[in-house]
This record gives sequence, structure tokens and C-alpha cells, in this order.
Amino acid sequence: MKIKTIIASVSAVLVVTAMSVAAFWASHIPNDMVCRQVKINISDSTEYQFVGEKELLRTLQNNSLSPVGKIMDDISCQAIEDLLLKHDMIRSAECYKLLDGKVLVNVTQRIPMLCVSSSEGKYYVDSDRKVMPARASIQVQVPIFKGEISQQKAITEYYDFAQWLTQNRYWQPRITQVQVQNNNHIVLMQQPVEGRIILGALKDYESKMNRLRKLYVDGLDHIGYKPYKEYDLRYSGQVIGRY
Repeated sequence: MKIKTIIASVSAVLVVTAMSVAAFWASHIPNDMVCRQVKINISDSTEYQFVGEKELLRTLQNNSLSPVGKIMDDISCQAIEDLLLKHDMIRSAECYKLLDGKVLVNVTQRIPMLCVSSSEGKYYVDSDRKVMPARASIQVQVPIFKGEISQQKAITEYYDFAQWLTQNRYWQPRITQVQVQNNNHIVLMQQPVEGRIILGALKDYESKMNRLRKLYVDGLDHIGYKPYKEYDLRYSGQVIGRY
């Protein structure tokens, strides 16, 4: 408990110090200094490229918020942050004025966790469990859910299942699609060499999938077999294979 208290105290001091430094810099920028450059840093761009700096600069220009050529004292960092946060690919935005007449904007992108294709259209659910639109720039491998899917279920129980699949080293590369049929009946599509998995309801999905994995690893992989067309996990303690 004491260690946690010390860490929390140190963190608080660092935050206050950083804020004080930022306030000091801002207060010492000459009132008549003109902004000569704006730099947008997308901190996670090496891993994801859903939006680029040029697009965000155009967004500022189209909304008359580009700071270049404006007096530093007249530039509103808050207005710039608020505008960028409205962008459908941006999760966070922080704007700073620098002493050398530049404006720095740090942004992070929204991270999709699952893709949904239903009668309501195609969309993603991000890491904050919020719906985000599909766009061509999103090139990422996430669980794909198709069928009768409400947004409420997409951000709750289907999100939880997608997260489990993504973090499971055994099943993540094997499951290609999650089909949701009538009454939340779940069918998992595997790689072409394997049959589909009838999961039924999501209840106890971990134990169901672990049961099938045990059959694969401890049984069928050792004796050699012709893959079944489907594996039914709906019945307690059983795996029923069908050709």
C-alpha cells in the first residue's frame, strides 16, 4: 500500500510539473510572434495508418483553424483539439504552442477490435467499445462478425468474445469468421482445412472451445483423421463431429 501511495504521489508531482512547464512556456511566448509551422504527430502510426498527417492538416485548413500565419496568442489549442476529436479515426488529441513559433499536435488513433457486417451496415467496434465507421484505410485483421447483430450486443458480449479470440494464440489464427444466426446461434468458420464449429449460445464459450482444442491436440492430431465438416459443441461435455 505504501509503495502504491509513493508511486501515485510521484506521478502526481510529475503531472503538475509538466503542466507548470507548459504554462511557463506559453506565458513567455511573445504576443506578436507568428506561427510558422504546425506539426501533427500520429504517435501510433508505425502500427496503424488509418489517418495521415496531410488529411488532418486539411481538416484544420477547411475549418479555418490552421495556426500557420496566425499570431500565437490568437491560436486556440482547445479549438484545435475539439475539432480533431470529432474525426472518426481519432481517439485523443493534445495541442501545444512552442517557444520557437511552432504548434505541435499529438494524436492517437482509434483501434478497431472487431468488424461487424449486419443489416445495419458494416462498421467496427474500437478498443473503447464505441462504434466506428468502416473506411478503406482500415487494413487490420480483427474478428469478423456477420449476421443478425445489434450494436448493443456488438459492444458488449460480442466484443468480449472477439477480445478472447484475439488474445487466444491457438484459436486466433484458425477462426476466420463468426456467424450470428437466429436467437444468437453462433457458428464459427475455420480455415478451409477444418470444418465449421457450432457453438450455439455464447454461454460457457471458453470451456466449449477448450474442449474442442483438447480433442484436436490430445486426440485427433495424434491418430490422423479425415476432418469433419462440422463440430457441434452445444451439448455439455461433448464434441459431436459430423461428416
